[in-house]
Amino acid sequence: MSNPVDGGNEEALPTELATYQNRKLLLWQLAVDGRSLCGIRFVARERDLQNAPVEEQVQAFVDDILSDGAIRPEYDAMADWEALEAAHGDTADQFL
Repeated sequence: MSNPVDGGNEEALPTELATYQNRKLLLWQLAVDGRSLCGIRFVARERDLQNAPVEEQVQAFVDDILSDGAIRPEYDAMADWEALEAAHGDTADQFL
């Protein structure tokens, strides 16, 4: 999985993210997947990591959204976790 993300490797991002075993991170990414804000691709673009390995892009996202191992309060306040769970919980289960 050390290949750069190239648009044809959509499953690589959530698969790599699942290695962190943090359901909220995965739910957040599944909810924003395909959008241009607040997900792995957004953070990679902001940090000029578009050509970096998947692992590096995912790590940048994790660093951005977590603080001391927990979801940063500003992200937590933005998310309706119950709605995300309802919409993407089954998919998250497949990755976790």
